[in-house]
Amino acid sequence: MTASVPLPPEAQRYLEYVRVEKRLASRTHTLYTLDLARLAAMAQKADVPLLALQPAHIRRFVAQMHGAGRSSRGIALILSGWRGFFTWAARQGLVSSNPVQGVRGPKASKPLPKALGVDDAVRLADFHAAGADPWLEARDAAMVELLYGCGLRVGELVGLDRTPGADAAREGRGWIDLQAGEAHVLGKGGKRRSLPLGAAARQALGAWLPLRGSAGGPALFVGQRGTRLSAQSVW
Repeated sequence: MTASVPLPPEAQRYLEYVRVEKRLASRTHTLYTLDLARLAAMAQKADVPLLALQPAHIRRFVAQMHGAGRSSRGIALILSGWRGFFTWAARQGLVSSNPVQGVRGPKASKPLPKALGVDDAVRLADFHAAGADPWLEARDAAMVELLYGCGLRVGELVGLDRTPGADAAREGRGWIDLQAGEAHVLGKGGKRRSLPLGAAARQALGAWLPLRGSAGGPALFVGQRGTRLSAQSVW
């Protein structure tokens, strides 16, 4: 579709400008040409001269490209090329404003984190290293059970306290209630939620808490120096 629409003289002048002045690589110059040809074709279909396009037209073109399956990154690159053309046109006095300025493409979707498979998660939970420190083994086993058994985020895990004491309430941290079999966490957006502790998590916590002792403040999980673990330490 785009190749059949002749480029207006202004677009040809711009392409010559970027070729000579910016010394674009041949491949980049070809992409600029294709993007402007696409814009010219869309403008023709909308029955609007290229230099008379308004932000509403550009937004409509973006929606059309997105609906046709073009990626968010691809649309962003096309918009960048169009923006450059209209910036040049404004310097030449051909347009009074840049219709692409302020127009953004659709947000790129963020891929969900990949979870461990069932077999890998079981192997991780059952892992035991001969000669390992029992204190570390008990702590790490309890962390794994809470992460996978309760579906906690690492940030939520390290914010847990042993009990809902005064410090926990004041600082807004989460806590463990073994008697009720629940983990109370403060998640994203400051939302508090309660999660049931499975049998494996309760057993792992039952093994960890006596070894953890009472020193080092309210934190449920601490390092060997007695300070609360950070998310980086867990990773």
